[in-house]
Amino acid sequence: MLDIKNIPVERINQNRRQNANFVRMKNQMDVKMASYLRYLGTKNAVNRASDYHYLVLAVTDSTAPVNGIDYIHPSVKPAVDYATAVITKGLVPNGEINFEFVPDSEEDEAAARQATEMVSKVVNQMNDPHFIMERWVMDAAMHKNGMMMIKPIREQIVRYVTTEGTRDQLQAFEQQAAESGLTALRQSRRVLTVDLEAVAAEMGQGLAEQRDTQFKSVMQSRIDGLQELDDDVTPEDIAVSGAAAVATVVDDQTQLLDDAIKRNTIYTAKYKLTGYSINIKFHPIAQHYWICDPTVAEMREQPFCGYYDPMSIQEAIELYPDINLEEFRTHAEYNMNGAYQAGSVLNNLAIHARDSVPVMGIPVSSAASADPDSRQVSIVTVWNRYDIDGDGELELIELIYSGSYIISAREVEFIPVANMCPKPLPGNFYGMSIAESVIPMQEYATSAARAEIQLGLLTATPRLGVKPDRLDFEMLQDGEAAIFILDSKFNPATDVYQIPPPSGNLQFLEVAMNRIQQDTMSMIGMTTPADVFNPEVMAPGNSGIKLQMALTPNQIIQDNTVRNCAEGLREALWLTWRTLIQYGDDYGVKKLAAASHPDKLPIYLDYQAFDDMNFCDRKQVHIELALGMMSEENALARTQIIQKAQMDLYNTVQGMVQSGTLTPDIFKKVKKPFEDILYQLGVKDCDTYLPSDEEVKTMIEQAQEAAKTREPSAEDKQRLSVADLNATKAAQIKAELEGIDAESQLDYMAIAAGNPKVYS
Repeated sequence: MLDIKNIPVERINQNRRQNANFVRMKNQMDVKMASYLRYLGTKNAVNRASDYHYLVLAVTDSTAPVNGIDYIHPSVKPAVDYATAVITKGLVPNGEINFEFVPDSEEDEAAARQATEMVSKVVNQMNDPHFIMERWVMDAAMHKNGMMMIKPIREQIVRYVTTEGTRDQLQAFEQQAAESGLTALRQSRRVLTVDLEAVAAEMGQGLAEQRDTQFKSVMQSRIDGLQELDDDVTPEDIAVSGAAAVATVVDDQTQLLDDAIKRNTIYTAKYKLTGYSINIKFHPIAQHYWICDPTVAEMREQPFCGYYDPMSIQEAIELYPDINLEEFRTHAEYNMNGAYQAGSVLNNLAIHARDSVPVMGIPVSSAASADPDSRQVSIVTVWNRYDIDGDGELELIELIYSGSYIISAREVEFIPVANMCPKPLPGNFYGMSIAESVIPMQEYATSAARAEIQLGLLTATPRLGVKPDRLDFEMLQDGEAAIFILDSKFNPATDVYQIPPPSGNLQFLEVAMNRIQQDTMSMIGMTTPADVFNPEVMAPGNSGIKLQMALTPNQIIQDNTVRNCAEGLREALWLTWRTLIQYGDDYGVKKLAAASHPDKLPIYLDYQAFDDMNFCDRKQVHIELALGMMSEENALARTQIIQKAQMDLYNTVQGMVQSGTLTPDIFKKVKKPFEDILYQLGVKDCDTYLPSDEEVKTMIEQAQEAAKTREPSAEDKQRLSVADLNATKAAQIKAELEGIDAESQLDYMAIAAGNPKVYS
């Protein structure tokens, strides 16, 4: 595995083939960076124009002032702001990103839910989702694509803990710390006391077992000895043998006591616990600093991509604290030639045109009086596919360097950058930004508005005309006040006259401006001017008025725009999940995992599956695109659907409990449709509304107990009495037929006594 850190290229040992391949790749990177910077210069020029037009600044050969009129009709800024607001609303409903990873199978549901909750906590709680998404969407709307780097921020945690316990308890403490992602370093351990009660209890049990065992052993040995007793054995030998046996017993008891004391000795120990907390930051990459192959549309398939970041040496030391400062000062890249070639420095100034002075050269100073660490350096971060180990397979290499100083070079598994493109172009990485699509409308509307303004000024401002031969042009050029030639031939009545106002007709301008406005709306997807750019229209379950508009061209186009941006968000969520996998051993990740684990254990199920090479890649992510059940009129309908699902499930379960046909397996199948209903409403934890398996078991037991002690109702009593009466009548009839009823028995006795009953 390639792993090079903080070393100049000149000091790398090239005797190793891998290092020699790396140096060759580094030289290729220098050439690629310069080539691609010039290659993407046109893209940066277009983006720079978008920035200036968005800021309503004059652009040469576009909206430059004419005849002293510098008014610019705003078309780019409203369109970008409008689209940004709508797309942000679509991706971040109620200020949060609602999503979930789709499980691969039923066995994967727990892991998928844990992954969803962990990533959601990182995105929605440890970061500000609306802050991140609004700027990301605006960057994409202004600069063709918006690039967002998923950047893990690991901070070391150090805690000093004093604890007490036996050796076994201290070992258990160390094991628990290791399972939580902490490294426990024992700094000291002192004997505190001995738990005498535990020793006594252990000795009592141990001595009883020892006496029983040794009694049997001694008896058996004596029997064996008597059987093998020689005639030469004297009583003294027998006594010595008995004393030796007694000594053995005493030694065993002493050892037993020592072991019991050792096991129950209480120690006080001091530990240094070290680990890493983790937070994942969403770091935007300025588009004019981004470099990639524009012919490869997919971010994950890029053979070469990266960005450069101008910063001071002080900032570089803070960002990369392991830098060797002296060597970095010597080998870092100070010139900004590449930035000028690509027009990126101009773009940077364009973005900050309102609050900075656009002076060429940027704050780069190499004067002797300047602080050396305040000088600007260019740090490059690239990802390149290269056969670094010569095995015939391309590895993905992440390289961070400045000049000839290598800050970091290592093999990685993925490019941690997500790409958002609202208006993609087929076969291209870069799309067409919303800003650049409406720049022509801003130019034409500005020209028309300026013509209208100029005509109004000429009409409203009185103007005087003077015969040319009555003007002193030399004094006029000098700016003198007396510009007339005042002689005897000067006649104010004829030589000075009022110029009539222009007679131009600008009524067509209103029609033209309306047409330009319609074209502007069409360029951002508003093909029907009366329609609205609102993502809730596409939502299922919305009001009737909105549903009438659901299939208009505006809604289809705008829904597609939101979904295009959702692709970038989906990639960012996957990268967040993948970054958590990468640092699955850290304390911070295990703490997140414990909060989302079904049994509250510090086990990241997906990380564990990665170790077992049996994992789901979580590529399928469902994102709630702000649609559905978000409007006020649908909030009540949503609550009513939940209530109906609760009552229907309760009535179904109650009927099956009374009939005695409800089993745990049947309950899961009965509950599944109601869970699906709540899932479609956005309820991820159905047990919040529906009864769980344990609650249903309790309900069954209570129903059985209630049935045993319940008093029958009046109707039940009537039915029972009628049933008893019918049973009695049936028994009476059967007895009469068989001759065993009371009357028949009396007749038999009368016949036996000679006094039979006579029936007349």
